[in-house]
Amino acid sequence: MEKPDRPDLPLAEWIVLALVAERPSHGFAIAALTVEGTDMGEFWHISRPMVYRSITRLVERGLITPVGTEESDRGPQRTIYAATRSAKTIVNRWLGEPVGHLRDIRADLTSKLLLLQRRGISPARLVERQRVVLDEIEEALRVKEHTGDHVTRAIYAWRLDLVHAARQLLDAVNVDSTRPAAKAS
Repeated sequence: MEKPDRPDLPLAEWIVLALVAERPSHGFAIAALTVEGTDMGEFWHISRPMVYRSITRLVERGLITPVGTEESDRGPQRTIYAATRSAKTIVNRWLGEPVGHLRDIRADLTSKLLLLQRRGISPARLVERQRVVLDEIEEALRVKEHTGDHVTRAIYAWRLDLVHAARQLLDAVNVDSTRPAAKAS
């Protein structure tokens, strides 16, 4: 369900919106930031068609707007998009929200951490908030870990291992957050 202060966007749209919120850009440049081998694309690749689809949907939602064009030596003019003031606020809020489900740690949390790093923002606040959520998830799993048949118990044990792995990620990120992040160029 969509909250009025936070649109319900797929992760690819959140990433595109966050990148446009950093500075006005065109789809080709955004796609170049998310190809395999880049900091973002190494963990979350967004194909060029998906970037352009995301831009279209973000324009339709009023989160980004065309602000100009740029000549291209590889095709037609490129439309430059900028995030609206409210979209920038929404992105900043989203970047600070912990992930609520273990299944979303790999994609959502790591994307947020990478986007915070691009902005030169310490992830410490997000890390601490995420720890609280992980504590709640672990507590709920501990209540159930010895119930059910052997398959159910194995699944609970595996999910507890995922909580442990997520904590290791947060520990490593938090240690690195004491070092200044490199500003995206």
